[in-house]
Amino acid sequence: MVKFGVIACMALLVAVADQAGAQPAAQALPGPPGPAATTAPLTLSGGLSTSIYSSGNVGQFVAVCERDQGGCADEVGGALIAKMTFDGTADICLPGPSYAGLVIDYLKAHPETHNASTEDGIYAAIRKVYPCG
Repeated sequence: MVKFGVIACMALLVAVADQAGAQPAAQALPGPPGPAATTAPLTLSGGLSTSIYSSGNVGQFVAVCERDQGGCADEVGGALIAKMTFDGTADICLPGPSYAGLVIDYLKAHPETHNASTEDGIYAAIRKVYPCG
């Protein structure tokens, strides 16, 4: 796995170096993409625009998860770290590093959770999906 990553990284560096060498020295570096090239933010009912990292409640979080699954998994992990106590009393038993998908599925299937704050709702879902015992 490490060897593949090193090979892939080297191939990318070589490709970038070749491309940079082919450009004239006087050519300006490209700037950020213009408005037409950016992805439009998701607009929820009521005209509210949100991202995974600024979801005000579980309902908004679940809606945005459809387009940013990696960000959703990050937020599930962030809620776990922020809310879990590390004194040995936590009643959560995770099966391994890939636990976010079932938590998101639970939240989608339980609309009664959608008005909860994002972090609180995610943590409650983690406790429901992965209880110890």
